[in-house]
Amino acid sequence: MGLVFLELASHWLVPIPAGTQFLGPDGRTIDVLADPLRLAPNIEFRQNSPDFDVLGRTGPLGLRQPEPRGAPEIIFLGDSFTFGQGLGDDETIPALYCAGQTFVCANLGRPGSGQHSQSRILEDRIVHDGWRPKEVKLLIFAMADSIMAGNDFLDTQIEVENERRAVAGEAGVGRNRGEATIEAEGGGMLLGPLLQHRRWVLAHSNLARIAYVQLGPILRSWFAPASRVARLDEGIVAVSNEVERIRSLGDRYGFGLTIYVIHPVQDLMRGTYNNTRLAVVRAAGGVTLVDTAPALLDRPRAYYFPYDGHLNATGAKLVAAFLRQADGR
Repeated sequence: MGLVFLELASHWLVPIPAGTQFLGPDGRTIDVLADPLRLAPNIEFRQNSPDFDVLGRTGPLGLRQPEPRGAPEIIFLGDSFTFGQGLGDDETIPALYCAGQTFVCANLGRPGSGQHSQSRILEDRIVHDGWRPKEVKLLIFAMADSIMAGNDFLDTQIEVENERRAVAGEAGVGRNRGEATIEAEGGGMLLGPLLQHRRWVLAHSNLARIAYVQLGPILRSWFAPASRVARLDEGIVAVSNEVERIRSLGDRYGFGLTIYVIHPVQDLMRGTYNNTRLAVVRAAGGVTLVDTAPALLDRPRAYYFPYDGHLNATGAKLVAAFLRQADGR
């Protein structure tokens, strides 16, 4: 009875949304990702979560502002860390990297995507829009010692499997289902059900969300299940195939490719980031690689949103500055 009372009281005193939502000016949910290759064009949206409530915009090309007026010289490719989840348009890694520079940039980051989708997104712009960039910067968000939501080793596997199933006329593998299956195999029979249970609790309990806002990085660090070697190897192969696809596009259309490793907060807190770097090196197949861990190692928890898990404005600023320094800019 006491817990029920506290739960009800927390909804009134400290209401916290269940997760990140994209809302329109009228407060209703909008689908920014309706097209599999491009963001919805010409929209204003709010990113709302327990950690942030920020405005963003897309232009006619379906890109976050500021959009390039002509064909970009530098393209940033990646998932929600590249897109800038939880960040304003001028706070994303691509926007900060390119601020005040003479070259033209484009942010092709897409939340929830793996390299399978990202290679198609890039190809669409190059083939159909006629873009001829000089550089493509691929930001890979990964962790080798644990498979979790957003991990490109997992997301790319799921995308490849979904495409295979679609060709065969079978039902696809949902992201949550795929994550639970892989984590259960990697960390014991109970972890898959616990993962689903954690999602249910966070979706329905405001008290649990309050606790997660305060302790999210610690909980991720303590309870992230270990990866199975076979599953990790499958993820590395899946990512490697897509990197090779992007590199082949570069050979055909004359752009250089650099990979930048972005780590989840628990990878830095647990000191396992070097294992991730080595795994991405295997997937990179000789492509130039820059690891961003040194930019954030002094105080990892200070640079990520505690509930959402993405880089906050300070973390994105440090990573963008680190990338410019690594590139000699």
